[in-house]
Amino acid sequence: MGTDQTAPIDAAAIRRTCHRALWNPTPSDSELKRLIHEIEGYIRQLSPEVAAIVPRMQSGTRDVALLTMRYVDQVLDPKAPSANLPERLHDLGVVARALLCLHEQCREAMPGVVPIGGWLLSPAPDLLEA
Repeated sequence: MGTDQTAPIDAAAIRRTCHRALWNPTPSDSELKRLIHEIEGYIRQLSPEVAAIVPRMQSGTRDVALLTMRYVDQVLDPKAPSANLPERLHDLGVVARALLCLHEQCREAMPGVVPIGGWLLSPAPDLLEA
């Protein structure tokens, strides 16, 4: 599960879990709760890394990232509606998938930025300018 912020990001596992949440038939209540907990962990793992590189993104990507971060705040808010578990799972799956796409896109676009456990290390400032 993706709850440990110091663990490396397992993009394949996140992608599989999100696919299951978004496209498979609705699972049992216990499986719904497990998937919700797992995807919340992935969101908590990905969001600090994406948030840290938002200032270095190009404007269009930055706008998408800022909107996605707003949705992160909404889905992780303790007051977020949780009575409808399938709807909650869907919302979490969409946000986690968006974060993963931003994370992967920015890693490709900014090879000099190395995310480590929620923090970013950049070896040379000139590599960060897009």
